[in-house]
Amino acid sequence: MKQTHTQVSLRFSMGMFAELRGRLLEDLGKEAFGFLFGRMEMIGNNSIIKIVDARFPRPEDYESRGRTHLGIKRQYIYRLLVEMQQRGDVDTVIDVHTHPFCKRGVAFSGVDDRDEIAFHRWLTDILDDIHYASIVLSQSDYSARLWKLQDDRSVAIPATITTQTVAEYWPSVDEKDFADTEVLEAADPQNGFLARSALALGMDTLRQIMRGQSVAIVGVGGLGSVIAENLIHMGFNDLHLIDPDQVEITNLNRIVGAYYDDAQEHRLKAVVVKNHLQRINPKASITTHPVAVEHESVLSVLADADWIIVATDSHSSRFTAQQIALRYAVPLISAGVNISVKDGKITDMSGEVVVARYGDRLCLNCLGRINPTKVAAEQHKGEFIGEELIRRGYVSGQAVKEPAVKTLNAILGAMAVDILLNQYTERQAHQPISVFENNAHACIGPDHDSLRDRQFDCFHCGGIL
Repeated sequence: MKQTHTQVSLRFSMGMFAELRGRLLEDLGKEAFGFLFGRMEMIGNNSIIKIVDARFPRPEDYESRGRTHLGIKRQYIYRLLVEMQQRGDVDTVIDVHTHPFCKRGVAFSGVDDRDEIAFHRWLTDILDDIHYASIVLSQSDYSARLWKLQDDRSVAIPATITTQTVAEYWPSVDEKDFADTEVLEAADPQNGFLARSALALGMDTLRQIMRGQSVAIVGVGGLGSVIAENLIHMGFNDLHLIDPDQVEITNLNRIVGAYYDDAQEHRLKAVVVKNHLQRINPKASITTHPVAVEHESVLSVLADADWIIVATDSHSSRFTAQQIALRYAVPLISAGVNISVKDGKITDMSGEVVVARYGDRLCLNCLGRINPTKVAAEQHKGEFIGEELIRRGYVSGQAVKEPAVKTLNAILGAMAVDILLNQYTERQAHQPISVFENNAHACIGPDHDSLRDRQFDCFHCGGIL
């Protein structure tokens, strides 16, 4: 029987892995220990472990400690296991220790193997449905693994560490060398279509962008198609386009790559945009998913993405995309636009880009950007709940066509991708919310008021999920 390869991802919240490394590698004269609580989610054969919390022993919790060895008192481990059982939000323990004598090329020692196998067997004997993983750090890289029982034997499965931004990236000794051929070809001064981008961003940033960075775009209409085009132009070459809708005549004033015959033939937006993008970069990997974000077939795509960008105009789809991002610790960017017209005159033309990374304690719900009533109406359209909300006047009974122009979408689409690029370059200070207003005069700036006034005990991003 053919065995399916299992992938294991240990996902850290923003800044957490850097803090872990800093604390454990502060003293290179002694091995150090850390203990992580996590929650495992399974998608097919893939295991995603979201790191929820970290604990560090006090000096008195060490039984012995030196440059090439350490021992932790059993009472300390017992206390942590009791805490885990009392919490209810975690089901995985991860121990972390250092080999400070090793500059690079770290590996688990024979002593590590023996101790971890013994601990794994003991843990599975006394506790039900508890998972165990381990990490070892050198001065410049790591190795990680998840322990599982197979045929009554403890077997180690290699694991990778995922951080919210590439800037926090730390190499794994198990990582295969990345061939620079594609990057060098794209950045070739004479024939590379990213030659000018390489001059602006630098080769290191271009490598990071092209090194398997997968971006899922939810909604590829007027705004999402502009975002997708900007991503391709900047060098992102692994995109997933998620949108169930077909091109309509009224879309042609703003959807990038859409033509009159696309609307006449009722072609799918995702397919039309993909065809346009691959005319720009035929080597890009662009996958279409002509279904709603709620469809189970795109769950694994979103969970595996390095970034989710949501550019839809429905509260339900934004809510679903955000729930998936929070559940699987995937950073999310939300982009939206607004044009208000009264008596034939524009009274507001604006938009915003929100960056919500796992660990920032920030989401569209606590910012008030999602209306729960509209979510309920959209999710239960045509059913009793939806009809009752319409009857009572909470929501409109039909989809209202909103004003839309290409210029506003173009500005916000470029903003969203520029803000994403800053997550790689860190050229500017991170701003969770950026706003564009084009009323009395055009201006772009951070929204500090929404950050200050958000709901700090939010159910969704406050650690309850």
